[in-house]
Amino acid sequence: MSFDISRLRRADQIVAGGAIALFIFLFFFKWYGGSASTSIGGVSLGSSLNGWHSFTNSRWIWLITIIVALGSVVLVAGQRKLEIPVQPSVIVAGLGALSSIFILYRIVHHPSGGASGGVGITHFSYSYGIKIGIWLGLISALAITYGGYLQMKADGTSLSDVREQASSAFSGVTAPAGGGSSPGSEGSAPAPPPSAAPPIPPPVPGSGGVAGTSAPSSGA
Repeated sequence: MSFDISRLRRADQIVAGGAIALFIFLFFFKWYGGSASTSIGGVSLGSSLNGWHSFTNSRWIWLITIIVALGSVVLVAGQRKLEIPVQPSVIVAGLGALSSIFILYRIVHHPSGGASGGVGITHFSYSYGIKIGIWLGLISALAITYGGYLQMKADGTSLSDVREQASSAFSGVTAPAGGGSSPGSEGSAPAPPPSAAPPIPPPVPGSGGVAGTSAPSSGA
């Protein structure tokens, strides 16, 4: 497979840039943390976590988004196509939107707070909440979403096409066996019952045989 970066379109470059940025911000930037300080000796303490260690469930969606986004770019650069019901650009845009929603939810619903006070000449304060990394992660996820949308437009895929692809991907439901009639069976007459065997006539009294069979005559 020949890999040529010059084949990448503007949409692919945006997807690649957003995926690489999301990877960097997810693993190397702080998304959540806290700090505390006191006036005694100017002591200041702090602790923070990156995106991968802050959220144990959502991180898998973000990692899958990064892998799929980079995979779509590799396919374009290598001029390869996948025989799947849904276009890769649709999957990239969908995962990018899902990742953006998850990050936005974490921004809106997150534990945060702080307080400050003093005892005599001693002053202390503490605070905890989200960090800059989560905002940068949101921007990266939105970039993947936008790049996936541009990929769809470049591939000539509209929203109606997306609905058709989604319906075709999940339309493999078949009727249960024996639950319906076969095509062309409507209006057909039922099969006739098997004909009964003709009754056997009873034997004629005194004939010594079956009806229709003559007895041998005796000599005079």
